[in-house]
Amino acid sequence: MNRYRKANICAAAASALLLASCASHKDKQAAIEPQPLPQSEIGTLNYMPKATVFRMSGDYADKVGITLDAAGNLTYYPAPSDISANSAPVKLAGGWWLNRQGLSAGSVFTKWTFEEYSRLDKTPTMAELKAAVIPGAYVTDMTRLPITMNEALADPKGCDRYLPQD
Repeated sequence: MNRYRKANICAAAASALLLASCASHKDKQAAIEPQPLPQSEIGTLNYMPKATVFRMSGDYADKVGITLDAAGNLTYYPAPSDISANSAPVKLAGGWWLNRQGLSAGSVFTKWTFEEYSRLDKTPTMAELKAAVIPGAYVTDMTRLPITMNEALADPKGCDRYLPQD
């Protein structure tokens, strides 16, 4: 058997398998109704993300951050509708800031304040975002706290006990 015939047979078999897996559900109501999780699985779903704190290379607490990977590609940037006064970090002790924007170790800061960015009509293009980066403005240190964001926001001064000591 030549290789073209083998390829055609494989393609036909794959198509048949795909069609067989697309069978309609006989009981459409059962397919739409959400099913409760078994009690044994519920305990694994109660994970709450922990708060993070960061330091910056300068005073950029009022600036919107974006995140770049090692190659300089954008991996995180907010839409203007994602930004509000509640996005600004909360000042803690020792130059640390409570992260409320979703920054990470690769984050840099742009020329836009939170107020300016939130008033933009549309999300800037990737080129505009990269052009808006303030040279030398970046996250210098980041760590995760053993408490949730809600706990951290409820007692910002209490966060100080979890901060790394220099």
